[in-house]
Amino acid sequence: MSIGRLRGGELLAGAGAVALFVSLFLRWFGEPSRSGWDSLGWLVLALAALAVALAAWLVVATAAARPVGQVVAGDVLTATAAPVALIALLVRVLVAQPGADATTSVEYGAWTGLAGAALLTIGAWWATADERTDAPESAYSPPAPRPAPPARAS
Repeated sequence: MSIGRLRGGELLAGAGAVALFVSLFLRWFGEPSRSGWDSLGWLVLALAALAVALAAWLVVATAAARPVGQVVAGDVLTATAAPVALIALLVRVLVAQPGADATTSVEYGAWTGLAGAALLTIGAWWATADERTDAPESAYSPPAPRPAPPARAS
């Protein structure tokens, strides 16, 4: 396993996944001792956990030089799940806060979690980029034309 194999997208997605996971242990809302595990709800928590797990798969598969199919699958699934988790977290924090009343406040854990989810999303999409140095300039270059068939004698 080599950390040197990780590109910017994988590193950013991994850092975002770590930040999101750690933030789940912090206070998200103004209620005493309400961590992300206690206050997000099972659906939002499941989406966040799925995005973190897929980002971990992407980072480990890339660093371990797994077959390209595993890396691409991890990247595509992470790039799909991460925006869904980010939107769910945004709605939960900014719109549908638990026990929303005048005394409910958004705490530092929520902002850390949102930043982590945003970094995870950006990193996953960045990792999908084709960074080959031998790639052609245009997206498609047609093959060379085949030679004409020989003339038939009549």
